[in-house]
Amino acid sequence: MRRSARGGWSGFRGVVALAAVLAIGGLAIPAPSAAQRSTIPDTIDITRAIRIALSESPVLRMSRTEADRAGADRLAAWGAFLPTAGVSADLSRSSFSRTTFVGEEGLSETLPAVLTSSSQNAVQTLFMSWVVLDRGRRFSEISRSAASLRAAQRRYDDRQREVVLTVRRDFLEALRRQELLELTRTQIADRELELEIASRRYEIAAVERTDLLAAEGNLLNARIALAAEENQLRAGLRQLVVSMGLPPDAGDGLVLRPDDGMPEGVPDIDFIVQTAVTSDPELAALDAERSAAAASLWTARTRYLPEVRVSLGWNRTENFGPEDSFWQFNPGDTRHGFQISASWSLFDGFQRERENAQASAARRQAEEDLRRRRLEIERDVRRYGDDITRLDQTLNLLERVYAISRERLEMQQERYRLGTVSFTELQQAIDAVQRAETDLIQQQYDYLIAWSSLAEYIEAGPGSP
Repeated sequence: MRRSARGGWSGFRGVVALAAVLAIGGLAIPAPSAAQRSTIPDTIDITRAIRIALSESPVLRMSRTEADRAGADRLAAWGAFLPTAGVSADLSRSSFSRTTFVGEEGLSETLPAVLTSSSQNAVQTLFMSWVVLDRGRRFSEISRSAASLRAAQRRYDDRQREVVLTVRRDFLEALRRQELLELTRTQIADRELELEIASRRYEIAAVERTDLLAAEGNLLNARIALAAEENQLRAGLRQLVVSMGLPPDAGDGLVLRPDDGMPEGVPDIDFIVQTAVTSDPELAALDAERSAAAASLWTARTRYLPEVRVSLGWNRTENFGPEDSFWQFNPGDTRHGFQISASWSLFDGFQRERENAQASAARRQAEEDLRRRRLEIERDVRRYGDDITRLDQTLNLLERVYAISRERLEMQQERYRLGTVSFTELQQAIDAVQRAETDLIQQQYDYLIAWSSLAEYIEAGPGSP
């Protein structure tokens, strides 16, 4: 193990490995049951938090919807190669009456008797249409829709990675607050012991009342700090459960369970950079979007080509007298037809030129987004690697500082009991221990969060070859 911390983190390597594989590879995790979705346990570890988030996160649900929409678009692109067909059936009846007519002089005249008539009609039609040549648009649409579907799938993988990363960070931040709260409680115990020692020495007139009042004031300040830490822990737990996709009140009273130990080793940054540029889901999504933009450019260019369409139709129809049944389903008159039509737009007011320019700009934008992401990956990986190296060195020094300050405090406490040091000197020793322990915890969690951020770009946990 790298080192022991208050609360311990020995299983963190496996947790980071699991989280990184889930986020980068899009590995499916069994969803919690309905009972698990409605409530969460009183005590939870980082693995369980990630499982709940992958099931409940609204970000992932929206991303799945986008992938479903892209799948439907892909299906429609394939369907464009098939003919369209339809059937229709009509039954109609009309009646009219006439009381006037136009005479030879061009004037309206009235008939001596009202003329009435009725007619019925039945029509049944089967039609089919097939676009033989649509300027090549269908082929480019197949490529575009396939690339868009890949992009949506990789975006979903990227959203999984982001959700896992967010939950890990929020979990570690909340766990930091939980451990600092425990430290504050320990410090209260130290202040209570300090007050007890001062009270005993005051009773035997070994110290003045100022020492007693200072010890009591220190205890009160420690209790004030405890209330502030409790409030920060509540806020951190609520942030965690919201990032998991749960309501904020689900975090009330939640206890986080750490693992034992710390990550070990210094990461191979060059190897991680090479791995990230081949497995990063956002990079894969941007590459697919670049392919989609290239296909859209070809779609725009196909507007310069002609279109050819073939149509077929079968028709049955018959007129019936007013005395016949209205429900006629077997009309006797038939007709069928075949049609080939071709069209070619010679000039459309520069609309094609505008679409081509827009599609070309979109493709260039996609290429630059891809290049930008590659640069950002290398920048982030190297920054996290530098942070881990620096924090690793800092933690070694802080551990030694804490050990020295704790030993010095024990010596000063014994000397204060014997009356060989002043209360101020004892107070300085206590403050030094508290600062050293707080700094050590803060740096330990900064170290864990740096590893957690780096895990976004790797497929294995810390220390893996």
